[in-house]
Amino acid sequence: MKFTVHRDDFYLAVNSVQRATATRVIQPILANILIECESSTAPLKLSATDLDFSLQTSLNAEISIPGRTTLSAKKLSEILAKLPSKAMVQFEIDPVVQSCHISCGSSVFDMRTLPAEEFPSIPVIDSTSAIELSLPKLVQCIKQTEFAASKTDTNNILGGVFFKLSPDMLDLVSTDGSRLARRKESLEGLTLAETVTAIIPARTLQEFMKLAQTNSGEQTDTALVAIQNGQVFLSTTRFNAVSRLLDGQYPRYEQLIPRECKLQAKMNRAALTAALERTAVMANERTSIVRMTLSQGQLVLAADTPDVGNSKDMMPIHYDASEDLTIAFNFRFVLDALKVMDGDDVLMETNGALAPTLFKDADTPDAYLCLVMPVQVK
Repeated sequence: MKFTVHRDDFYLAVNSVQRATATRVIQPILANILIECESSTAPLKLSATDLDFSLQTSLNAEISIPGRTTLSAKKLSEILAKLPSKAMVQFEIDPVVQSCHISCGSSVFDMRTLPAEEFPSIPVIDSTSAIELSLPKLVQCIKQTEFAASKTDTNNILGGVFFKLSPDMLDLVSTDGSRLARRKESLEGLTLAETVTAIIPARTLQEFMKLAQTNSGEQTDTALVAIQNGQVFLSTTRFNAVSRLLDGQYPRYEQLIPRECKLQAKMNRAALTAALERTAVMANERTSIVRMTLSQGQLVLAADTPDVGNSKDMMPIHYDASEDLTIAFNFRFVLDALKVMDGDDVLMETNGALAPTLFKDADTPDAYLCLVMPVQVK
C-alpha cells in the first residue's frame, strides 16, 4: 500500500476517528486506526473502534497502491502534529515485514503495523432506512441534554440519553438522579410509521457533537440517523458513527417534571452565571452548595466553607411572591444548565425550598428545561 496525503486533512481525519479507540487496551488492535483504500480512484478511509463505539471518515489522497493496514492512533497523531502545516506526507506500507515508512520533507519515520485482518468488523446499518434531520438542531439538542447523564456508571441506562423521535417532534432527555435535562425540537416533513425510541450512550452523542462542531465548515446541514438491531447509526458528509444502545427501561421522567409551579423568578442569564461563579469561589469543595434567597426585586447568593470564609453576591430579578424564598443547590448543576441556554433571560420555577426546581430559557420555555433538585441545608 502506498499513498500521499495532505498533512492537515489527514491530521484532522486521524484525530476525528481516534476518539473511538479503546482507552484501556485489552486487544492491541483496538488502539490502532484501520487505513484502507479499494482502488486508486477511491477515497482513503479511516476507521476506529472500541467494540462498543466506532467512527469512520474518508478523505482524498493520491493512491499509488491500494491496500489495507492499521497504525497506532496515538503515535500517528503525534507524528502528524510535528509535521509542518500544508505539507504533503507519503506513506509506504510493507505487509511482509509489517512496517510503514512515513516521509515528509527531511523527516522520516518507520512505524510497526498490525494486520488489517485482525481489525474488528464495524457494524453496517442499512442507511436507506435512515431519517434525515437538521444537523444544527440535532447538535443543539445533544448539547442541552448530554451533560445531565450519569458520569459514574456509563453502562447503566442513566449513563445514556433517552432519544424519542416522532413524526413531528424530536425529544431528548437525560438524568443522573439529581438533575434532569430535556429538549424538544419541532420537526416537519418526517414520514415515520411509528415513534422511535432508544437509549443512546452519552459518550456517543458527545463525540458526535464534537466532531460535527469540529468539521462544521465542511458539513452540509443534515445528518442521517438510523436505529436498528441494538445499534444507532449517525452520519454526516464527513464521518459515520456507530454505537451500541443501552438496554433497560428509562425512568418515567414525565412524572418527575412539575406541571405547575407557584413561584417564578426571571433574571438575566449572563448576570446570574457571573454572580454564581463569583459566589462559588467560597463554596465548600465537598458539597458545592450555594444558597439563593429570592425576594421582590433581588436575588442574594451566599456560600461558606468552615475555617476558610464566606461569600455573598446580589443581583436584580423579577420576583413578585409575597414571601422570600431561600433555596440551596449544587452550584455546578445550575451552571451546567445556564451555559447551554441561548436566551438572554432565564426562568426559575419551583414550589418551595425542597421542591424540584426548573430552569428554563425564557425565550423558549416550552422547548428546553433543566430540573435541579435542591439541597437541604441546616
